[in-house]
Amino acid sequence: MNIRKATLEDCRDLAQIQVDSYRQAYAGIFPQASLDAFTYEEQEQDWRDLLTSETEDVLYVAEVCPGELVGYALGRPGVAEVAPYDSELVALHIRRPFQGQGVGRELVKAIARALKQRGCTSLIVWVLERNPARGFYERLGGQSLDVRKAVQEDVFEGAYGWIGLESLL
Repeated sequence: MNIRKATLEDCRDLAQIQVDSYRQAYAGIFPQASLDAFTYEEQEQDWRDLLTSETEDVLYVAEVCPGELVGYALGRPGVAEVAPYDSELVALHIRRPFQGQGVGRELVKAIARALKQRGCTSLIVWVLERNPARGFYERLGGQSLDVRKAVQEDVFEGAYGWIGLESLL
């Protein structure tokens, strides 16, 4: 497995991973019509826009062989909503057949390393309360924070945090 920075050539695969992951992980949490309206084309353009913009976001992909992406992670320095956290893991999505094989852990490690190089010292991630992936962040040593925010009516996110990025490296 190779972890590397995302490129424009990855946009189509990024969109497929994102849309498929949303539809699988969030079925029964968000209305099906909302999930069905989430399109590959729209997300591919969003990734192109991100990768061609002047952003501090950090985007890494995991590939099992050249050109075969199985996951991605998006990090952002300096935007955490909860003190004292100074960076955020915005998104982490892995194709279902590759979950539980260390791909997510390696992607989070790459994001933590990149954010640390940018001067960040801590990390937060928001996770839907009904998302079974919460256990993944607990196994990585994330501390469940006593904060929550509404995503929409009856759908809430809780936060996990790491005060020291070193614990993720």
